[in-house]
Amino acid sequence: MIRAAMQTTRRSSLILIALAALLPLSGCSSFDSGPKSRPISFREEPDIRVRVKKDALLTKIDGPSRMVVRPSTVIRAEAVKGPLTFRGTVNGMVMTDGTGRQREFAPGTDVEILPREMSSAERLSSDAYKPGDAMVVDGETQPGYLVIHPRSSDGGVIDVIAVMPIETYVPGVISRELFASWPRQAFECQAVAARSYALHERERSRREHEFFDVESTTKDQVFGGLSSLPVANEAAHATRGMIITEGTSGALAKAPLRTYYSSTCGGEQASAKDVFPTTGRFLFNTAKPLQVQKRDHFCQASTRYRWEVRRNDTELTQRLRAWGHHMGHPVKGMGRLVACDDLDRNVTGRPIRYTLTDDQRRTYRITAEELRNACNFAAPGQPELTRDTRVNSGNLEMTFTAGDVRISGKGFGHGVGMCQYCAKGMAEKGWDWPSMMKLFYPGAGVTKAY
Repeated sequence: MIRAAMQTTRRSSLILIALAALLPLSGCSSFDSGPKSRPISFREEPDIRVRVKKDALLTKIDGPSRMVVRPSTVIRAEAVKGPLTFRGTVNGMVMTDGTGRQREFAPGTDVEILPREMSSAERLSSDAYKPGDAMVVDGETQPGYLVIHPRSSDGGVIDVIAVMPIETYVPGVISRELFASWPRQAFECQAVAARSYALHERERSRREHEFFDVESTTKDQVFGGLSSLPVANEAAHATRGMIITEGTSGALAKAPLRTYYSSTCGGEQASAKDVFPTTGRFLFNTAKPLQVQKRDHFCQASTRYRWEVRRNDTELTQRLRAWGHHMGHPVKGMGRLVACDDLDRNVTGRPIRYTLTDDQRRTYRITAEELRNACNFAAPGQPELTRDTRVNSGNLEMTFTAGDVRISGKGFGHGVGMCQYCAKGMAEKGWDWPSMMKLFYPGAGVTKAY
């Protein structure tokens, strides 16, 4: 088990590696401008840029009593007293320090925040870390250092990016993705999937010149900041540097796979090409290991292995229309929904597309994942959805009776790649993470990236 002191030492080492990025962001990956994932290799552990705050009007940075501030437009850094408050404006950004002094930053100026001044040697030394160096963003402890990114053209909002070593990021993800009581092998499987996904997105975002690599939400992977969960830290350490690749030989043996995962497959899994876009910059969704094959499943213990919700047909129709207007889909003009029939299914029996019929006998085609999103879309005047009313997956059947719609479904999530409850079930049967990955991503390879 990792003791508290060991966690502090490991955390400090990783933070200080990140602090070396006072220089331009490091990264030893090699790739070209093509749309598919490319082979990558690292001389050492890479960093990851995580957007932990988006569209904020105001954000507070606390923690160390003094912090180092360096705008992107100047070379010299300035030590200031904390806490720091940043407020976005249409003319840039205003920082207020712990003494009440304000400083304005022009539009387009990013500001780096570090816990303290450090020499080049100290930035790479775990012995240089001091308790209290961790920074707190609006109450949540974040490892590494911060970049405050103003978006003046978007109404004066600001984003906060936490830059950290990838092995600090992984425990912060898996501690939020799995229950703490789950077996260690399930955490190891999740660690490899989270790391592979993150490195895939890192390569893609930097090729496309984005200012961050991943979101801290379900748009990518849920990241909860610095992890204190022992099993999460241990699983990341045990699988350090291990990733899933698109194949086992040639260039594909070093290309990180976009390792999708979801809570519960329900015994019927999905292919990435049927759930996500596949053209242009999304060509990676055609990777062979992301396409479904019949397999055993182990997620029967999930409370959403089978589920049922009831909705009003008027409410459901309004959500479908609102989603249609938002996405530019023809269902924006549909009448009252009266029927939902599956159009085709994959080799596991999971529906791929549906035909929706309204009360004027007009029909609309919609993919399974689109239908799930549309059923849960926030429509004006409609109540917030709850666990008892949310549609959990696109694998469903609808029964219509006098204005009432009974929706029966299987699983929770999109169903592509790793099933978290299957990983739990496999772990309880003694499987190790490499064996799990062979089932979740058939034909994929495994490699140590650094």
